[in-house]
Amino acid sequence: MSDTVNINAEELSGLTRRAFERAGFCQSDAEAAAEILVTTDLMGISTHGVHRLEQYIKRVRAGMINSAPKIVADDRAPALAILDGDDGQGQVVAARALELAMTKARANGIAFVTVKNSNHFGATAPYGFAASVAAMVLMCGTSASPAMAPFGGRDLKMGNNPFGFAAPRRSDAPFILDMAMSIAARGKMRKLRDLGEAMPIGWALDVNGNPTTDPAAGLNGFIQFIGGHKGYGLSLMVEMLGGLLSGGRFLDDVGDMWAEREPQGVSHFFIVIDPIRLMGAGDYYDRMESFVNKVKASAPFYENGEVLIPGELEFRAIQERRKDGIPLATELLDTVKRLASE
Repeated sequence: MSDTVNINAEELSGLTRRAFERAGFCQSDAEAAAEILVTTDLMGISTHGVHRLEQYIKRVRAGMINSAPKIVADDRAPALAILDGDDGQGQVVAARALELAMTKARANGIAFVTVKNSNHFGATAPYGFAASVAAMVLMCGTSASPAMAPFGGRDLKMGNNPFGFAAPRRSDAPFILDMAMSIAARGKMRKLRDLGEAMPIGWALDVNGNPTTDPAAGLNGFIQFIGGHKGYGLSLMVEMLGGLLSGGRFLDDVGDMWAEREPQGVSHFFIVIDPIRLMGAGDYYDRMESFVNKVKASAPFYENGEVLIPGELEFRAIQERRKDGIPLATELLDTVKRLASE
């Protein structure tokens, strides 16, 4: 196993920003992409942080990601818009869409912004964190390259489309749900494959439809939905809210982020609700605390156990890593430094 070093979040942000700038990004776009990637690492979601930087830069250099996109928002109503990402970096396009959705929600109480012609935007959690900091409730999702077969089928038609939900709290950890539609995310399977470790049974089937603990065989076979047909339905929902309603590409028309053949044509969506406008700050935050406290008052199933809400572990990770630094494999940190200096 590789050695690990801790790096200050601000230093990692600077390196990541410079890497994007050297790939042709303007300063503001480079800062937006770097902030989302480093926030993801701060939250402990290492599979979707700067670990993805090198592949993103490869796709930029291959001309598959537009380093200087002309992102255009088509307002359809005061609370509705379709955003065309012009094949830009996913985090850049998504950050622009989220900001637009929050602006519209402040003006109207609620907003829906759907996105076409984007690329891989990473985890949903950092967008949820940004929305919670702005005192907004967020529902979001993104399409992805084909990795899963329709329930009962064997052809890869749809991505492992993640869904996110976030709600702010007066203090302490915001509620942040970030879930792929598979039992386990492909990023976790790739990590186990790269480490030469087995994955739990049930995560995926091999190409012949047999259960396997080999992550490589699972990645080449059939990743399994959470809840069977229920996860399948949720994945289609995300595809409709993003790809279908945006007028963008959907299902198996979405490209592969691990190839340098074509722009991905990924679609996202952001639904933002202003809870303060809906209920008033005092009532909303009081009820939110009552809600969380009721959940956490449940007796733990195991001795010395703890009942957690989604986002609590990530919030603790942010606090710890802002203080102690973000742990990165030395090889990964070397790669980030190389990309920042090339």
